[in-house]
Parts: sequence; C-alpha cells; structure tokens
Amino acid sequence: MSTNLESAVENYVRARSLSQGSRDEHFATLRKWNRWGGGVPVEDLTRRVIREFLDWVHEHAVLDEGANPERTANKARENLRAVISWAWEQDLIESLPRFPQPRPQRDVAGLHYLTKPELNALYFATYNIPRPRGWDLPLSVGRYWRAALVLFFNYGLDTGTIWKSAPCHEPILCRHISWDRQSPDGHTKGQSRWGWIYYRRVKTGKTFYRPMNRTVHAHVKSIMPDDLDPNAPVFSGGSSRPNTRFRLLCDLAGVKPRLNIETGKEEPWQLKDLRKTCATYYDEHMPESSIEILGHSVGGVTYRHYAHRDPLAFKAIMTVPQPTAFMSLARGIDGECPCCRRPFTNAE
Repeated sequence: MSTNLESAVENYVRARSLSQGSRDEHFATLRKWNRWGGGVPVEDLTRRVIREFLDWVHEHAVLDEGANPERTANKARENLRAVISWAWEQDLIESLPRFPQPRPQRDVAGLHYLTKPELNALYFATYNIPRPRGWDLPLSVGRYWRAALVLFFNYGLDTGTIWKSAPCHEPILCRHISWDRQSPDGHTKGQSRWGWIYYRRVKTGKTFYRPMNRTVHAHVKSIMPDDLDPNAPVFSGGSSRPNTRFRLLCDLAGVKPRLNIETGKEEPWQLKDLRKTCATYYDEHMPESSIEILGHSVGGVTYRHYAHRDPLAFKAIMTVPQPTAFMSLARGIDGECPCCRRPFTNAE
C-alpha cells in the first residue's frame, strides 16, 4: 500500500512532538507540494521529482518577490528530507532517495551575535540597573541579571527558562541545582567539581543535565537564598517583559542596535540573540559542540542514535573561554574588573 506525503507529514509531526512553529513550517511545505501537483507516493520519490519540486518552490518565491528565495527552497528541502528520513527509519520506504544539493543562500542570522567587549559592557551595566518599583528582595536586581547573562552565554538558554514570563514556561528552580560531583541523572560519566544544573527547553520540551563550570557555579551560588525553598525560582528581576529590561541594559551599556543586513535598518537586541551568541563562541572554541549544547536536532541517523555526544558537551562547557568581566566573581573580586581592578559603577 502506497503512502502519500500528506499522511507521512502528519505522522512525522505527531511522532516527533514538534513545536507549533516547526509544525507550521512542515505543513507549509506540504501545501506547496500540493500546489505543485505532487501526487507521487513517498515510495516512488526520486531525485528528479524532488529537484523539480524544489525548482518550482524557488521560481514561485522569486515571482512573489521573496527576500531570500534560495533560503525558501532550502527550507522546503530540509523539511521534505526530514519527513522522508523518518519514513525510511519506520521502514515505510526501502531506501532514501538522493536529494539535490542545497542552493547557495544568504545566511544573515548567524551574524547577529554580541562580541565579548559588548558582553563585558552589558555585565558592567548591570550595576547601573535602577531598582524596580516594589523590589523587596535582599539582593539587587543587577546581581540576578549578571547571573542570567552568564547562563545565557554558557548554555544558550531560552528566556522562559530563566524567567517565567508565560504560563507554559518552566523556569530553573532551586531543586534543579545540584552541588554533587556526579550528574543527578546518572547517565553522564564525567564528574563536575562545581555541580550540575537541570533545565527544560521551551520550544521542544527536551530536558538537559549540564555541568556547571567555575564561572556558572560562582554566579548561581551568589543568588541562591539562605532559606532554600526547593520549588522557588532561582532567578528574579525579569519582569513580565524581559526584553524591555534587556533593551534598557543595552542602552546603559552603550551597545549599538544590530543592523539587519536584508533591510539595512537598525533593530534592538533581544535576549534570544544571546542564544546565537552562545552558538557562535562554542563553535569557534570546539566545532560542532553547539549542536549538543543548544539541543539542536541533527539529520543523520547514525549521528542521532549512536554518536556519544555527552563528552563533547562536557568538555566544551568546562573549557569555553569566558568574557573577562564574567570571571570577576569567580576570582573573588565582585565589583571590580578582574584584569585592571577598575571598580564598576555601583548604583544598586
């Protein structure tokens, strides 16, 4: 019995438990397939059929005056390949068809990352964050933001993992921090003298147990309360709109807005750009480590099921070079630059 692409996409999306955005992208590719007139069963797909479909997607993206038609065609190729690979894993097809090579495209997302001098400036500026109205916690709001910047840089976390700004978010709680050397899940063989941290990705719901390095340990330790409530969130000070406060922090640090290469317009930085920053520096430090650190999906069946990636992630986290300002607390000189001992302006 033949399998049409529509049922294959529906079963793939259901089996993978994709986020709503990823589901929409796959169904958009399916709509393009139907508009193209693709009535070819999954079992009969060939390289020629796939190439004709992708050429059609590219031509229509050009006619629609798309900003990056090559990227549109490559996205359709990526979605189609993911579904066909899943069908092969499920033994719905006997062999994978050869896919055409992706088209050269303009990659602009990877250029949106903060440099280490800008990260240092953001860290310094947390000492100037004004006290929020009604703030009654014993620690300053800037201390929480310094720890948040360190975790964004080291783990590429989602904003909702730090601050619960929506009901669906699961923030890091006090019980998610472990000071033991051995990983709480018992799967990771490496031991961390600085402890471990647990969190869940907002987009995919995937859980992670990550080792804390010296810098992360010092900053998390500095914001942990004395009267520990296991179910209390570790971070405060994000407000209901963390990006608004982050833009204020960028203004205090003198960080210029990023430039959109496609439109030529300046855009304000957002906290999700710290995730791109994390990926940039991890790949620069240890190639391909960002795939595991950030929890990205990977295409190859062998890589996904058999490659043991925990040691790579462990080594990358424990050895990634930190921005200079991040090391101040770890070296016991909070409030001073660790390289020149210049005191930070303290308005807390």
